[in-house]
Amino acid sequence: MPVTPRIETQAQSTLSPRRGFKRIVEIANIPLMIVMIVLVSFGLLVVWSATQGSEKYSFSHQLSGVFIGLAFMLLIWRLDYRRFALLTVPLLILDIVLVLMPHMPVIGVTINGASSWVSLFGFQFQPGELAKIVTILFLAALVSKYRGRLDSGKEYLKVVGVLLVLLLGIMSQPDMGTGLVFVAIGAAILFSGGANRKWLLITILVIFIVLVVAFLADPLLDQAIGHDVFLKEYQKNRLLVFLNEDLDPSGVSYNLKQAKIAIGSGGLIGKGFNNATQSGLGFLPEAPTDFVFCVLAEEFGFVGSVGLLTLYGLLFYVVFRIALRTVDPFGSLVIMGIVGMWAFQILQNIGMTCGLMPITGIPLPFISYGSSFMLANFIALGLILSVWTNGSGKVSRQHLNIKDA
Repeated sequence: MPVTPRIETQAQSTLSPRRGFKRIVEIANIPLMIVMIVLVSFGLLVVWSATQGSEKYSFSHQLSGVFIGLAFMLLIWRLDYRRFALLTVPLLILDIVLVLMPHMPVIGVTINGASSWVSLFGFQFQPGELAKIVTILFLAALVSKYRGRLDSGKEYLKVVGVLLVLLLGIMSQPDMGTGLVFVAIGAAILFSGGANRKWLLITILVIFIVLVVAFLADPLLDQAIGHDVFLKEYQKNRLLVFLNEDLDPSGVSYNLKQAKIAIGSGGLIGKGFNNATQSGLGFLPEAPTDFVFCVLAEEFGFVGSVGLLTLYGLLFYVVFRIALRTVDPFGSLVIMGIVGMWAFQILQNIGMTCGLMPITGIPLPFISYGSSFMLANFIALGLILSVWTNGSGKVSRQHLNIKDA
């Protein structure tokens, strides 16, 4: 008679703490864990330096965010990610709720002109950060379901239509930075899922053209209606300063010039840890968050900047290898969505501090200050580790308890 394998997952087994730690070491992707530890440690050093003497930012808050993120990473890792592929409708509902939460009375909070925050039980967080992860899971589930049929206009339009609805919800906050991240996530998953390349390119071009038209028509509409329609005043200033740095000398232009001064003054090896004058003397605004790369470049110089980019390169190399050996299409698409999210955030954040991209307020993965952002990054890592453990045929057989019934 044929032998039926009985699979007992890690979550079903009872392990002592010592045995549990040994188990984690056995099933962990060691290169990924090493890169993560170095990257997060590097980020904590820079944030500690950037928050010294600040009344607005607290290093202990960032540290607690890292520990909470680690706990969620381990929790997600222990789950079988394949369960999420069966929850397409609940994921979509959760995504819509997260996108709309900042607009809800009582709990919605406006900070720096954007209604992107929620206050619950004395804690403030950004639902949009968690919405990114839910969007990755939802789109990966939907695209894997339609895999092989995305050359059909019907299936492709379904995926793009849902993505555009979520995008409109984010842009209404308004949060252009997070909206652009949603576009990057969707493009990465659709491209990896076999969508028609021509349709995908046309979709991205249409979104770009709509944004340009909205920017050009916004002043006329604002004047006719009497209030901001598409873009807030600070968003318009950011785009105008990108086109002409001499505009708004005491606002966005000042921020950009101080960022460039910080990066340039770091030289080859930097001024040394905790010796950044631009952030230390208060010249660099939002140093721990949007402009944290400037602090890193000023203290550790060109060498430190290249070191950070090398760490990101190693992270993507390890993650790509996991995606390539994953036998489940859903798992591969989840990883590619995460890669798309991280890659765009890195390019946009570093690009805007150098004046190569408009300032959008997109943070730097694992480096920038923010517990909501850090939590989302660790949840993404947990999903990658879950795919590594459960999605690869070799890893699944080796590290799940497979016994003969």
